[in-house]
Amino acid sequence: MRHRFLSASAPALLALLLAGCAATRDGRAPERRDARMAQAPSVAGVAEESFGKSAWSRKGDFSLSGQRVRYERGADRLALFEPLPGNLRAPLNFSWQGPAGESATVCEAWAQDASANGRLTDSKPWVLSCKWGSAPAAMLQIGEGQMRRGKLSREGAYRRGELTVGLRSVHLLEGNTQPQTVAVGYEMLHQGTVVGSLDLSGAVPRLRRPDPATPLGRAVTEAALALALVSEPG
Repeated sequence: MRHRFLSASAPALLALLLAGCAATRDGRAPERRDARMAQAPSVAGVAEESFGKSAWSRKGDFSLSGQRVRYERGADRLALFEPLPGNLRAPLNFSWQGPAGESATVCEAWAQDASANGRLTDSKPWVLSCKWGSAPAAMLQIGEGQMRRGKLSREGAYRRGELTVGLRSVHLLEGNTQPQTVAVGYEMLHQGTVVGSLDLSGAVPRLRRPDPATPLGRAVTEAALALALVSEPG
């Protein structure tokens, strides 16, 4: 009788052991399938908009709250936390049919020389630079940022006229104090306050933004689209 009980329990015990190994292999608990990026209090109550696809592919289109976006990428896989593919110089171009009309951008990329932080974290940062030609012209640039809690961030800015929106990667999930190596999303800041966020922890991106009909909302939207399209869905 005792022998039969042990035999029947062996598969269950093995499953428990494997689960325990998965939870401790890298010192972190396994991520939940419903994990979400930790949000700053200033945007916690802002409505969330899902957009895009579970896999971008080289080219395509999608709708962001009824606003059409068309894109073309220079590689099958693009991620600011992975090496720049080959000698790729033109990683992305896209257009957004926003409240102010169509807004089109062309992006360039280049690899940075390895920094001390990059070597320490085995990270291979590259710079993304995008330009919008509609008046007044706008520019976005993002690359290696500060070391935060042992993780090398990505930081930059979007500028259109006198408006500047800061960009920084986020590495914390809700309810988890252990930062992730790869960004789980990005925050957009205006005058030191988080005014928008891009959550990349799920199967499709999730955006929180000001009214896209305002200059600030337009800036957050354009920056978020660029960052989403050079990140692989979670």
